[in-house]
This record gives sequence, structure tokens and C-alpha cells, in this order.
Amino acid sequence: MSAINNMKKENGVEYLDIRGEVCPMTFVLTKLTLEELEEGSILEVHLDFPAALKNIPESCKRQNLAKVIKIKEVNPEKHEWILILKKL
Repeated sequence: MSAINNMKKENGVEYLDIRGEVCPMTFVLTKLTLEELEEGSILEVHLDFPAALKNIPESCKRQNLAKVIKIKEVNPEKHEWILILKKL
């Protein structure tokens, strides 16, 4: 059972929706989710806090948790993005 209530798995990809969260919780929730995944797993993080676009990748790299595969801008008007991470 996941510690994160808003996580789901579809087609082998984990999805984490942290829209509405702000730093540092954006990274805390991402880290908790990554820690539950196996090496090589893909995690799509849906977010809307602009600072998290910088903080999550930097923190993942610093802690050797994951690398960024891609950043998608979903809705520019609502400042929504998807970070695609690969667990290290």
C-alpha cells in the first residue's frame, strides 16, 4: 500500500498528482513515492508550483534518487507541468 494517496499506476508508469502543493512538500511527496519504486521505474509527477520545476530535479539529482527524462508543459494558463522521472 502506498503512503501517497494520490498515486496511481497505469501501463507500467506511476503517476503522482501534487497539484496544489508547494515546496518543500512537492519534493517530499515525490521522494516518498520514488522510495517505494524499483530502480528503472518511471514516475510522472503532475504539478502546478513553478519553483518545483527547479527544486524537484535538483533535489533528485543531489540525493541520487532519479533523473529527469522530460518536462512537459500541460497548461500554460494554469501553470501545470508534468515531470517524467526515472528512478535510479
